[in-house]
Amino acid sequence: MEMLSGVSVDTFKNLVWLAAFIVGGLFVIGSPVSSPLKITARAVSALLAATVSFAAANLAVVFYILAHLTDQRWSVGKDPKLDSPQLSAGPFFQPITDTLNDILGSLTGSLNNAIALKNAFLTMPDFIIAAGWAFLLLLPLVIVVRIIAWFIEKEQVRQIDRNTRDLADIRAQFGLAAFKDTAKSRS
Repeated sequence: MEMLSGVSVDTFKNLVWLAAFIVGGLFVIGSPVSSPLKITARAVSALLAATVSFAAANLAVVFYILAHLTDQRWSVGKDPKLDSPQLSAGPFFQPITDTLNDILGSLTGSLNNAIALKNAFLTMPDFIIAAGWAFLLLLPLVIVVRIIAWFIEKEQVRQIDRNTRDLADIRAQFGLAAFKDTAKSRS
């Protein structure tokens, strides 16, 4: 028995949003950050992760629908299910009416499958469009993450330079020899 067999289209939409919130929330948790730049970086990274998971979850639903095209869930509220009429006759014509009932049942079953297939293809664009919007949002988010990372790297380099100068001052106060800069000697 399949776990998602009873899930409706609206529930799939809610699950997609829930997955995005959970993944984004997981990116927010972590070691405490103190600088506003790092707080911003974490928030934008969480938004980026949530957007990626939103797009992936929407595409997963599309693939699920493709794997279950003739499922009646895609027809709910759209097209009524066709029922074949049951023919009956006296005992002499019973074999003929049974054969006709089988043919009509097979025909209406095929028509119901075609209707479900049409409705599945009408349901998928909701998820495809949502994934498309998420992918459209990814490029600006990646650019913002990279810009923030560049500012953080610059701040870290400045901090390393300050720490190196402070350490050199402390060494000079104790009368110790200055550092040999191995990076400059390699050049």
